[in-house]
Amino acid sequence: MILLNMVWPAIYVYDEVWRFWFLVFATIVIETFTIMALLKYSLKKSFLASIIGNLVSGLVGTFVMMWAMLFWHLLADRFVPQATFDIINWVATYILMCLGSVLIETITIKLIFKETIKRLFIPLLIGNALTYGFIAYTMTLKNQGEKWTENVFYS
Repeated sequence: MILLNMVWPAIYVYDEVWRFWFLVFATIVIETFTIMALLKYSLKKSFLASIIGNLVSGLVGTFVMMWAMLFWHLLADRFVPQATFDIINWVATYILMCLGSVLIETITIKLIFKETIKRLFIPLLIGNALTYGFIAYTMTLKNQGEKWTENVFYS
């Protein structure tokens, strides 16, 4: 039996990322100044690096990470008490999607500016962590008092 209405936490996170698309501007500003401070890039180069990284991450990364989280659920769901929508999976979803997004941005900027991943990762993590943290916070407020349920079908 193939269920065409499969749902996992990353779909909700993906939807919230697009709902809060305007946060990318704050992320770009934060990353620009973080890159300037930590990597000693000029304002123009920092801004360009942040824009390019966020464009690739936003257009490709969030979609790729949403589907990549399915692999997490194939492994983790049998070990957590409430399977897919257990709090452990929600936290893991935010963390892994944020880290995946940062990794995609880091690789993109590395290819363009010939910088090391080690030097780029922390400045890009700061902006993305704040964005994903805000999204997690708003989803928590929005869903307070709701109980997540799921039906697991095997055939």
